[in-house]
Amino acid sequence: MDDKLLIQMALGINPPWYVKDINLDISKKRMDIYLDFTRGTKFPCPVCSKLCDLHDTKEKVWRHLDFFHHETYIHARVPRTKCDGDDVKLVEVPWTRQNTGFTLFFEALIVAMSKEMSVSSIAEFVNIHENSVWIILAHYVEEARAKMDLSELDTIGVDEISIKKGHSYVTLFYDLKGSRVIHIENGKKKSVFKNFREILSRKIDHDNIKYISMDMYPAFKGGARDYFPNAKIVYDKFHIVKMMNDAIDKVRRKEYQTNKELGKTRFMWLKNPENLSDREIAKIRSIKDLDTETAKAYRFKLGLQRLWDIKNVEVAREYLDKWHYWGTHSNIKEIITLAKMIKRNSHGILESIKQGISNGVVEGLNNKIKTAFKRSYGLKTEKCRNTMIFLMAGKLRLPTRC
Repeated sequence: MDDKLLIQMALGINPPWYVKDINLDISKKRMDIYLDFTRGTKFPCPVCSKLCDLHDTKEKVWRHLDFFHHETYIHARVPRTKCDGDDVKLVEVPWTRQNTGFTLFFEALIVAMSKEMSVSSIAEFVNIHENSVWIILAHYVEEARAKMDLSELDTIGVDEISIKKGHSYVTLFYDLKGSRVIHIENGKKKSVFKNFREILSRKIDHDNIKYISMDMYPAFKGGARDYFPNAKIVYDKFHIVKMMNDAIDKVRRKEYQTNKELGKTRFMWLKNPENLSDREIAKIRSIKDLDTETAKAYRFKLGLQRLWDIKNVEVAREYLDKWHYWGTHSNIKEIITLAKMIKRNSHGILESIKQGISNGVVEGLNNKIKTAFKRSYGLKTEKCRNTMIFLMAGKLRLPTRC
């Protein structure tokens, strides 16, 4: 079989296009493929689709998938048409999209590799600049986001993550049932809810949102009430237990000043008893014997966690009232403060139990995103950052073959 015809079949090139010439440079490990079109061919105007005669052509080059471990480049003189009422326009060719120096197959490879590799690793592997990888990924992420189906969305999770030192945050909005990020906003002010509602309203009625799961951060509470007034605010177990853990650590730090036995025990108090090692169990028992406030605070945590084992909301309400009573009579400042806060927001906690709503998926996705941030050694632009977040946690339908 003729080598040009073989390469033409491999490229998926159809008439009027054909492979005119091939140049293989073994010393440079490079292959250049030259395409042309049949003389006299008319091409559709990119604006009105009317078949037109050629105005002129413009030389173009695109990086393609490697052939035989050789970097491969496609060359072609791309027709420009001019029909009545339209300016001179470059026609669309089937192996690439407009204004890019890569073929669709090459871009599909970049997208596929992004699921397993960092951008820097991809750039090194295919020998292109990192910025080119980001441009390709950003295009397909934005295209997939535009097609994102939110018609069944009724329960969202909201959480903020720190993206760099100096209290710089982004707020992420999640589809809890779909386990995916659906929107990103800079900062964590009340206005992030306004911006999210404006974007969401382009696809669905914002009144479709029935539940918003989040922490007790005042700006989030205010934003949810102002911009999603018909949605119920719920506070899930993960955020409440995190607040409890923070309270325990404050107690431990204060008590450590007079009791050095509490040194190097910070992470023990974060665990449930069944997850403690034998050494940690022995350590906690010895600390309990000293009648420490830290150990007492830990027991309050275990008691609070049992709340989510109760499935009947009325029983859960009675249990929470009792826990609140004992918490406010604990003589531990940090537990008293937390118990009062939990009581003030008990409606949201009980609603999460009633509806079975949990931000567990949010915590898991946040950890993936934070790990990716560390691996990226800092992202140059906001667009790169958002592209990476959607790649990691957006569950987008990206092309596997363009």
